[in-house]
Amino acid sequence: MTQNKLKIYQAPLQGFTDFTFRKVFSDEFGGVDKYFIPYLAYGKGREIKKSSVREVFPENNQALPVVPQVLFSDEKELFDLVTLLVDYGYEEINLNLGCPYPMATNKGRGAAWLEKPEALKTTLQQLYSQGFQTNFSVKMRAGMTSNQDAPAIFEVLNGFPFTELIFHPRTASQMYTGKANPQWFAEAASLVKHPMVYNGDLFSETDLQELKTVLPEQDNFMIGRGLLMDPSLPLRLKGETWEPKELQKKMKKFHDQLLEEYSLRLEGGGHILMKMSQFWTYFSQSFENPHKAMKLVKKSSNILKYNAAVVEIFRDL
Repeated sequence: MTQNKLKIYQAPLQGFTDFTFRKVFSDEFGGVDKYFIPYLAYGKGREIKKSSVREVFPENNQALPVVPQVLFSDEKELFDLVTLLVDYGYEEINLNLGCPYPMATNKGRGAAWLEKPEALKTTLQQLYSQGFQTNFSVKMRAGMTSNQDAPAIFEVLNGFPFTELIFHPRTASQMYTGKANPQWFAEAASLVKHPMVYNGDLFSETDLQELKTVLPEQDNFMIGRGLLMDPSLPLRLKGETWEPKELQKKMKKFHDQLLEEYSLRLEGGGHILMKMSQFWTYFSQSFENPHKAMKLVKKSSNILKYNAAVVEIFRDL
């Protein structure tokens, strides 16, 4: 396995991989070659949430290789969002053609574009005609309800100078159920002219080995849920190892730093507890008894009880 060539990207997970998480993760673990910022999009009244704009402030992303992502339904939304990001100095912007959630697709955003190849072609022609001083990449799924959507989209994308294509071999209708299909990725690689990044169901070294049996030449991977479940995963995929006790201490330090940073950002113990509890839906999967870990966190009614629960959880690791 060409571990020295391996490139790992952190997937943009709304509500989780914000600038606080990215900074703490980079400081405590690292091993990620690019961090993708959760999508920027318009909400009600054609306004962008202040929290979303804060995510792309340059001062919140210093010294990290970050790529912002845009979710859009038409040319105007796309141009306005890209203009904002170009003004902030971003050298690469990722176009989201993969978001599977109905709140996005029902508005013609995300994976909904996968059923509109001609409209996508026209929109991209207009985008590139604007002469934006930045590079563009794409993140997409195999289709809305069928992987037969993908070939027509690949043909469209091949006509434009994208830096890379991040491909999640599931349909939008699958959401995160079932298994990502590496064979769909192999078929895509034979049709796509751009460098490709594999995204989907990478949770362990064993998963990587299995993917390599189908995709022996693939060295670029994006990790989402797997990175939240186990922050050491990117470095372990690249060949780094730790003794169990050493890793336990590192995981505890990562957690404590994350808690400290959110305590500085968020107001009120309830808000902090809610934020950390969200992370434990993933963190707990790294422990021998995930249900017990999650139960201890949920029972915590204040920060003092939460800290005591965390000490108990790590003691049992």
